[in-house]
Amino acid sequence: MHMPENLQHFAPILTHGLLAFFGALVHASKAYRAGKTKGTLDYLALVLMSSFSGVMFYLLTMYLFGEPSYLTMAMAGTGGFLGVEGMTLIISRLQSIISSK
Repeated sequence: MHMPENLQHFAPILTHGLLAFFGALVHASKAYRAGKTKGTLDYLALVLMSSFSGVMFYLLTMYLFGEPSYLTMAMAGTGGFLGVEGMTLIISRLQSIISSK
């Protein structure tokens, strides 16, 4: 199937964004079932923050490895699933590397 030229550049961004969103939905649903969210607004806020984390994981992987690939897609979904905890893990790891030098 041939995709229009203007959508060819948008498709990888949309794909990675959707993967980050689905990872975030899984994360928020897991937190909801565990009773960690108080209501719908908490649930939606958690989905939004976790989606942002998924996009950050995607951008970090893009920076390190280059072109969009299965690895960047996997990291977008993983980042969405890990959410804020994943970003905290990366930040603490980077701080330990920087402070040890």
